[in-house]
Amino acid sequence: MLVVGLTGDVGAGKSTVSSIWASLGSHVVSADTIVAELWKRSEMVELAVGRWGERILTPGMALDHSAISRIVFEDETEYRWVCETIHPLVREEMERTVESLDGWVVAEIPLMFENGVPGWIDLTVYVEAPENERVIRNASRGWDRDELRRRERWLLGSDRKKKMADFVLCNNGTREELEERASDLGSRFLSLSSLVRVCFALGSPEASRRLFRELSRNERVLEVEIAPGEECKWSDVFHVDPGLIVSAIVRSGDLEETMSMATRISGEGGPVSSILSGERRFPKEVLMRAMGSDKG
Repeated sequence: MLVVGLTGDVGAGKSTVSSIWASLGSHVVSADTIVAELWKRSEMVELAVGRWGERILTPGMALDHSAISRIVFEDETEYRWVCETIHPLVREEMERTVESLDGWVVAEIPLMFENGVPGWIDLTVYVEAPENERVIRNASRGWDRDELRRRERWLLGSDRKKKMADFVLCNNGTREELEERASDLGSRFLSLSSLVRVCFALGSPEASRRLFRELSRNERVLEVEIAPGEECKWSDVFHVDPGLIVSAIVRSGDLEETMSMATRISGEGGPVSSILSGERRFPKEVLMRAMGSDKG
């Protein structure tokens, strides 16, 4: 499993990126969609009316989101109140949804860095675009440059978010160029979502050490470790008394070759026992090493 947190400034193109990634096979969980559903709850309506009065209601007694926006983006105190009220609920719902999924999951969170990156996110992506381009893209919403800046004035600056992100997608060209960049990055994420850890207990310490050496030289093995059985948290899963346990993180497509290597080596020194650890998440340093060091 791989959970990618996706964010970006207003009109930068993060929703376009998430749709491209969905077409590649990701599960997209949108914070904005959850926020819209939360505002429909009777308890949220009561809270809002209690805070701002009936001026935020339409003639049909529904919430007038334009009226709420005018209040929230003019007063930092009200803006912070909304964030403190809504965002914890959104994060809880997103986490429940994410944990129910497998494979590659994209969590689209506009204020991801402002509110802190959740611990259930593995890697982060920031989508950036020049302000002039973002003004043009938001014209259909009736937002001009002043409105865009009004909505962003309490957000972290672009330069800071770029430094915080693991990867940056620059949307400063055509739709086709963005699709190419997003598809390239997305294909690498999809590959990472198939990671598994396989653990081996071979028939002799010598065979275990040889397997460790061969896996260490294999460029497709992302991480390999060897440890005494009593120090390994997977030792109680084996049906044999493990001496040395070798564990390797590989993509599922490389699993068969890894298993064959262990079987070949064990044939020279005794039986082999293997398990898949069942891990859903992997260390960030392993993920970044597999992705490469280039942020954009």
